[in-house]
Amino acid sequence: MTDIKEVSDNVFMLKIPLSFNVDAVNLYLFAGEVPTLLDAGTNTPEVIEAVHEGMKKVGIKKLEQILVTHWHVDHAGAAKTFAQEGARIVVGSRDYQEWTSFVQGQAFNRLNEWATQEWGVPEMEIPGMLKISKRLQYLTALPDQVTFIQPDETIMAGNKLLRSIATPGHTAGHMSFYNEKDSILFSGDMLLPDEIPYPGIWQEKGNVVSGLPSYLESLKRIEALRTHTYLPGHGSDSDNLVARCQEIREQLYHQINEYHPAETVYLTASNFGKQKIHPGLLFVQLHYVYGWEQLKKQAV
Repeated sequence: MTDIKEVSDNVFMLKIPLSFNVDAVNLYLFAGEVPTLLDAGTNTPEVIEAVHEGMKKVGIKKLEQILVTHWHVDHAGAAKTFAQEGARIVVGSRDYQEWTSFVQGQAFNRLNEWATQEWGVPEMEIPGMLKISKRLQYLTALPDQVTFIQPDETIMAGNKLLRSIATPGHTAGHMSFYNEKDSILFSGDMLLPDEIPYPGIWQEKGNVVSGLPSYLESLKRIEALRTHTYLPGHGSDSDNLVARCQEIREQLYHQINEYHPAETVYLTASNFGKQKIHPGLLFVQLHYVYGWEQLKKQAV
Protein backbone atom coordinates (compact mmCIF):
# COMPACT_ATOMS: atom_id res chain seq x y z
CA MET A 1 0.00 0.00 0.00
CA THR A 2 1.47 3.33 -1.08
CA ASP A 3 1.75 5.93 1.70
CA ILE A 4 0.40 9.08 0.05
CA LYS A 5 -0.30 12.49 1.56
CA GLU A 6 -1.45 15.76 0.00
CA VAL A 7 1.12 18.34 1.11
CA SER A 8 -0.13 21.25 -1.01
CA ASP A 9 -3.00 21.79 -3.43
CA ASN A 10 -2.68 18.95 -6.00
CA VAL A 11 0.81 18.06 -4.74
CA PHE A 12 1.23 14.65 -3.11
CA MET A 13 4.08 13.11 -1.15
CA LEU A 14 4.72 9.42 -1.80
CA LYS A 15 6.72 7.90 1.05
CA ILE A 16 8.20 4.73 -0.43
CA PRO A 17 10.22 2.16 1.57
CA LEU A 18 13.65 1.24 0.20
CA SER A 19 15.65 -1.95 0.43
CA PHE A 20 18.98 -0.57 1.64
CA ASN A 21 20.30 1.63 4.44
CA VAL A 22 17.80 4.44 3.72
CA ASP A 23 14.42 3.56 5.24
CA ALA A 24 12.25 5.44 2.75
CA VAL A 25 12.37 8.15 0.11
CA ASN A 26 9.86 10.95 -0.48
CA LEU A 27 8.77 11.44 -4.07
CA TYR A 28 6.33 14.20 -5.05
CA LEU A 29 3.51 13.93 -7.59
CA PHE A 30 2.18 17.14 -9.12
CA ALA A 31 -1.28 16.73 -10.66
CA GLY A 32 -2.59 19.29 -13.14
CA GLU A 33 -1.56 20.81 -16.44
CA VAL A 34 1.91 19.22 -16.52
CA PRO A 35 1.77 15.94 -14.56
CA THR A 36 5.15 15.72 -12.87
CA LEU A 37 7.11 13.49 -10.51
CA LEU A 38 9.83 15.16 -8.45
CA ASP A 39 12.55 12.54 -7.98
CA ALA A 40 12.17 9.00 -9.24
CA GLY A 41 13.32 6.59 -6.51
CA THR A 42 15.35 3.45 -7.17
CA ASN A 43 15.01 1.48 -10.39
CA THR A 44 13.17 -1.38 -8.70
CA PRO A 45 9.73 -2.91 -9.35
CA GLU A 46 8.48 -1.96 -5.88
CA VAL A 47 9.19 1.75 -6.38
CA ILE A 48 7.83 1.85 -9.93
CA GLU A 49 4.67 0.05 -8.84
CA ALA A 50 4.23 2.46 -5.91
CA VAL A 51 4.49 5.46 -8.25
CA HIS A 52 1.95 3.94 -10.64
CA GLU A 53 -0.39 3.29 -7.71
CA GLY A 54 0.02 6.88 -6.53
CA MET A 55 -0.70 8.18 -10.02
CA LYS A 56 -3.98 6.25 -10.12
CA LYS A 57 -5.01 7.61 -6.72
CA VAL A 58 -4.52 11.24 -7.76
CA GLY A 59 -5.89 10.86 -11.30
CA ILE A 60 -2.68 11.07 -13.32
CA LYS A 61 -2.77 8.85 -16.41
CA LYS A 62 0.66 9.73 -17.77
CA LEU A 63 3.68 11.57 -16.41
CA GLU A 64 4.92 14.39 -18.62
CA GLN A 65 8.20 14.94 -16.77
CA ILE A 66 10.51 13.88 -13.95
CA LEU A 67 12.40 16.58 -12.04
CA VAL A 68 15.61 15.24 -10.50
CA THR A 69 17.05 16.99 -7.44
CA HIS A 70 20.30 14.97 -7.59
CA TRP A 71 21.80 11.88 -9.16
CA HIS A 72 21.87 9.46 -6.19
CA VAL A 73 20.17 6.12 -6.84
CA ASP A 74 17.25 6.72 -4.45
CA HIS A 75 16.37 9.94 -6.26
CA ALA A 76 17.22 9.36 -9.92
CA GLY A 77 17.40 5.58 -10.24
CA ALA A 78 14.06 4.90 -11.95
CA ALA A 79 14.19 7.93 -14.26
CA LYS A 80 15.00 5.82 -17.32
CA THR A 81 11.99 3.58 -16.70
CA PHE A 82 9.66 6.58 -16.56
CA ALA A 83 11.35 8.05 -19.64
CA GLN A 84 10.50 4.85 -21.49
CA GLU A 85 6.88 5.48 -20.48
CA GLY A 86 6.99 8.90 -22.15
CA ALA A 87 8.23 11.32 -19.47
CA ARG A 88 11.04 13.77 -20.18
CA ILE A 89 13.83 13.80 -17.59
CA VAL A 90 14.88 17.20 -16.25
CA VAL A 91 18.20 17.35 -14.38
CA GLY A 92 21.06 19.76 -13.78
CA SER A 93 23.99 19.29 -16.15
CA ARG A 94 26.58 19.04 -13.36
CA ASP A 95 24.79 16.22 -11.59
CA TYR A 96 24.13 14.47 -14.88
CA GLN A 97 27.91 14.31 -15.34
CA GLU A 98 28.28 12.75 -11.90
CA TRP A 99 25.43 10.33 -12.60
CA THR A 100 27.06 9.22 -15.85
CA SER A 101 30.41 8.79 -14.13
CA PHE A 102 28.85 6.63 -11.42
CA VAL A 103 26.93 4.38 -13.83
CA GLN A 104 30.00 3.88 -16.01
CA GLY A 105 32.26 3.12 -13.03
CA GLN A 106 34.60 6.08 -13.46
CA ALA A 107 33.54 7.73 -10.19
CA PHE A 108 34.62 4.78 -8.08
CA ASN A 109 37.96 4.50 -9.86
CA ARG A 110 38.66 8.16 -9.05
CA LEU A 111 37.51 7.71 -5.46
CA ASN A 112 39.69 4.62 -5.08
CA GLU A 113 42.76 6.53 -6.25
CA TRP A 114 41.97 9.53 -4.07
CA ALA A 115 41.11 7.41 -1.01
CA THR A 116 44.32 5.40 -1.06
CA GLN A 117 46.73 8.16 -2.08
CA GLU A 118 45.29 11.18 -0.26
CA TRP A 119 43.18 9.81 2.58
CA GLY A 120 45.43 6.90 3.51
CA VAL A 121 42.73 4.25 3.13
CA PRO A 122 44.37 0.77 3.16
CA GLU A 123 43.91 -1.30 0.01
CA MET A 124 42.14 -3.98 2.09
CA GLU A 125 39.25 -1.56 2.73
CA ILE A 126 38.59 -0.84 -0.95
CA PRO A 127 36.84 -4.12 -1.93
CA GLY A 128 34.13 -3.59 0.72
CA MET A 129 33.32 -0.11 -0.60
CA LEU A 130 33.50 -1.35 -4.20
CA LYS A 131 30.99 -4.10 -3.41
CA ILE A 132 28.52 -1.52 -2.08
CA SER A 133 29.09 0.73 -5.10
CA LYS A 134 28.38 -2.11 -7.54
CA ARG A 135 25.23 -3.04 -5.62
CA LEU A 136 24.01 0.55 -5.91
CA GLN A 137 24.75 0.61 -9.63
CA TYR A 138 22.02 -1.99 -10.11
CA LEU A 139 19.50 0.47 -8.64
CA THR A 140 19.92 3.17 -11.29
CA ALA A 141 19.94 3.55 -15.06
CA LEU A 142 20.82 6.47 -17.32
CA PRO A 143 18.01 7.75 -19.57
CA ASP A 144 18.82 7.91 -23.26
CA GLN A 145 17.94 11.61 -23.34
CA VAL A 146 17.64 14.33 -20.69
CA THR A 147 16.72 18.00 -20.58
CA PHE A 148 19.15 20.18 -18.65
CA ILE A 149 17.89 22.80 -16.22
CA GLN A 150 20.05 25.67 -14.99
CA PRO A 151 19.87 27.47 -11.62
CA ASP A 152 17.13 30.11 -11.40
CA GLU A 153 15.12 28.68 -14.28
CA THR A 154 11.37 28.35 -13.86
CA ILE A 155 9.45 25.24 -14.81
CA MET A 156 5.80 24.21 -14.58
CA ALA A 157 5.03 21.14 -12.46
CA GLY A 158 1.37 20.22 -12.33
CA ASN A 159 -0.20 23.66 -11.89
CA LYS A 160 2.74 25.00 -9.87
CA LEU A 161 5.52 27.24 -11.11
CA LEU A 162 8.83 26.11 -9.62
CA ARG A 163 12.17 27.89 -9.60
CA SER A 164 15.33 25.83 -9.57
CA ILE A 165 17.73 26.74 -6.76
CA ALA A 166 21.38 25.65 -6.88
CA THR A 167 22.04 23.89 -3.56
CA PRO A 168 25.33 21.99 -3.98
CA GLY A 169 26.97 20.21 -1.09
CA HIS A 170 25.54 16.71 -0.89
CA THR A 171 26.29 16.48 -4.62
CA ALA A 172 28.06 18.89 -6.95
CA GLY A 173 24.92 19.93 -8.81
CA HIS A 174 22.12 19.35 -6.29
CA MET A 175 18.98 21.35 -7.14
CA SER A 176 16.12 22.34 -4.88
CA PHE A 177 12.85 23.63 -6.30
CA TYR A 178 10.97 26.61 -4.87
CA ASN A 179 7.27 27.32 -5.29
CA GLU A 180 7.19 31.03 -4.45
CA LYS A 181 3.40 31.40 -4.65
CA ASP A 182 2.82 28.78 -1.93
CA SER A 183 6.13 29.52 -0.19
CA ILE A 184 7.31 25.90 -0.26
CA LEU A 185 10.82 24.58 -0.91
CA PHE A 186 11.24 21.05 -2.24
CA SER A 187 14.66 20.49 -0.72
CA GLY A 188 15.68 17.01 -1.89
CA ASP A 189 18.56 15.89 0.35
CA MET A 190 19.90 19.41 0.81
CA LEU A 191 17.78 20.03 3.91
CA LEU A 192 16.58 17.08 5.99
CA PRO A 193 14.71 17.22 9.30
CA ASP A 194 16.58 14.45 11.12
CA GLU A 195 20.14 14.34 9.78
CA ILE A 196 22.85 16.34 8.09
CA PRO A 197 23.46 14.94 4.60
CA TYR A 198 27.03 13.80 4.14
CA PRO A 199 29.05 16.18 1.94
CA GLY A 200 30.07 14.87 -1.45
CA ILE A 201 33.46 15.24 -3.08
CA TRP A 202 34.08 16.28 -6.66
CA GLN A 203 36.66 17.81 -8.94
CA GLU A 204 37.01 21.54 -9.58
CA LYS A 205 39.78 22.75 -11.89
CA GLY A 206 41.60 19.46 -11.50
CA ASN A 207 41.44 19.49 -7.69
CA VAL A 208 39.27 17.32 -5.46
CA VAL A 209 37.14 19.41 -3.13
CA SER A 210 34.71 18.67 -0.33
CA GLY A 211 31.09 19.67 -0.71
CA LEU A 212 30.91 20.96 2.85
CA PRO A 213 31.92 24.59 2.11
CA SER A 214 29.35 24.64 -0.72
CA TYR A 215 26.75 23.15 1.61
CA LEU A 216 27.16 26.00 4.09
CA GLU A 217 26.67 28.49 1.25
CA SER A 218 23.55 26.58 0.17
CA LEU A 219 22.12 26.95 3.68
CA LYS A 220 22.48 30.73 3.34
CA ARG A 221 20.85 30.64 -0.09
CA ILE A 222 17.70 28.89 1.04
CA GLU A 223 17.45 30.93 4.25
CA ALA A 224 17.27 34.02 2.05
CA LEU A 225 14.06 32.71 0.47
CA ARG A 226 12.23 33.78 3.65
CA THR A 227 10.02 30.73 3.65
CA HIS A 228 9.23 28.36 6.50
CA THR A 229 7.98 25.21 4.80
CA TYR A 230 10.24 22.64 3.21
CA LEU A 231 9.41 19.23 1.81
CA PRO A 232 12.49 16.98 2.05
CA GLY A 233 13.66 13.89 0.23
CA HIS A 234 13.54 11.90 3.48
CA GLY A 235 11.64 12.35 6.73
CA SER A 236 8.62 14.53 7.42
CA ASP A 237 7.58 17.85 5.94
CA SER A 238 8.40 20.78 8.19
CA ASP A 239 7.61 24.45 8.80
CA ASN A 240 10.91 25.35 10.49
CA LEU A 241 13.25 25.90 7.54
CA VAL A 242 15.22 28.79 9.03
CA ALA A 243 15.49 27.17 12.46
CA ARG A 244 16.63 23.91 10.88
CA CYS A 245 19.31 25.71 8.85
CA GLN A 246 20.57 27.38 12.00
CA GLU A 247 20.54 24.09 13.91
CA ILE A 248 22.54 22.32 11.19
CA ARG A 249 25.06 25.16 11.05
CA GLU A 250 25.57 25.00 14.81
CA GLN A 251 25.99 21.22 14.71
CA LEU A 252 28.54 21.45 11.90
CA TYR A 253 30.60 24.12 13.65
CA HIS A 254 30.52 22.03 16.82
CA GLN A 255 31.75 19.00 14.86
CA ILE A 256 34.52 21.07 13.29
CA ASN A 257 35.61 22.47 16.66
CA GLU A 258 35.65 18.97 18.17
CA TYR A 259 37.56 17.57 15.20
CA HIS A 260 41.08 16.46 16.12
CA PRO A 261 42.78 15.07 13.05
CA ALA A 262 44.77 11.87 13.19
CA GLU A 263 47.68 11.19 10.86
CA THR A 264 45.36 10.52 7.92
CA VAL A 265 41.71 11.12 7.05
CA TYR A 266 41.21 7.35 7.16
CA LEU A 267 42.52 6.99 10.72
CA THR A 268 40.22 9.78 11.90
CA ALA A 269 37.20 8.34 10.08
CA SER A 270 37.81 4.76 11.26
CA ASN A 271 38.26 5.68 14.93
CA PHE A 272 34.64 6.73 15.58
CA GLY A 273 33.90 3.37 17.19
CA LYS A 274 35.86 0.58 18.82
CA GLN A 275 34.60 -2.08 16.43
CA LYS A 276 35.63 -2.46 12.79
CA ILE A 277 33.72 0.11 10.78
CA HIS A 278 31.27 -1.07 8.11
CA PRO A 279 32.40 -0.13 4.55
CA GLY A 280 29.24 1.93 3.99
CA LEU A 281 29.72 3.88 7.20
CA LEU A 282 33.43 4.28 6.43
CA PHE A 283 32.53 5.82 3.06
CA VAL A 284 30.26 8.38 4.74
CA GLN A 285 32.68 9.18 7.59
CA LEU A 286 35.54 9.75 5.15
CA HIS A 287 33.45 12.42 3.44
CA TYR A 288 32.55 14.12 6.74
CA VAL A 289 36.14 14.11 8.00
CA TYR A 290 37.51 15.47 4.74
CA GLY A 291 34.90 18.24 4.87
CA TRP A 292 35.87 19.20 8.41
CA GLU A 293 39.52 19.19 7.36
CA GLN A 294 38.84 21.53 4.42
CA LEU A 295 36.89 23.97 6.57
CA LYS A 296 39.62 23.95 9.22
CA LYS A 297 42.15 24.89 6.54
CA GLN A 298 39.94 27.71 5.26
CA ALA A 299 39.67 29.11 8.78
CA VAL A 300 43.44 29.33 9.22
